[in-house]
Amino acid sequence: MAPILFKDPRWETFGLLREAYLTVSALIDVQVSTEGGLPPDLADLVFRLARSPDHVLRTVEITRALVTTTTRTTRLVDQAEQRGLIRRRAHPTDRRAVLVELTDAGLTAATVAARVALRAAQQHIHDVLDEAAITQLTRNLRQLRDAATPGS
Repeated sequence: MAPILFKDPRWETFGLLREAYLTVSALIDVQVSTEGGLPPDLADLVFRLARSPDHVLRTVEITRALVTTTTRTTRLVDQAEQRGLIRRRAHPTDRRAVLVELTDAGLTAATVAARVALRAAQQHIHDVLDEAAITQLTRNLRQLRDAATPGS
């Protein structure tokens, strides 16, 4: 018999959130990778840069946005730079900061992969939930993210 701890009803909420995220993300990632031509981690990077003002972010902002480590961000930026998707440049006023800028090739790759990602999101999220559920889910996810994000 399982300890009473594992009968706590909060497991259902946490477990379903985790399972839904992992399952839906995996389905979308496969489509982005095979049809969009980018591995999921590089797609996340170029999507974030494409959605940022002037397609530029500091590396610390990338680390925060992708919820990863500085080491992982460095490796990811290295891979993207080797593929010609981004370029690094010095920050004009902060010598410690490095800016990461999406190249034209990066924007093209992001656009191709984004079309696939949005089609997959439509299939695996928007076609499953009605508009009211999408609105509520978006509100709830933003609330959870903001509560868990320091300084938000």
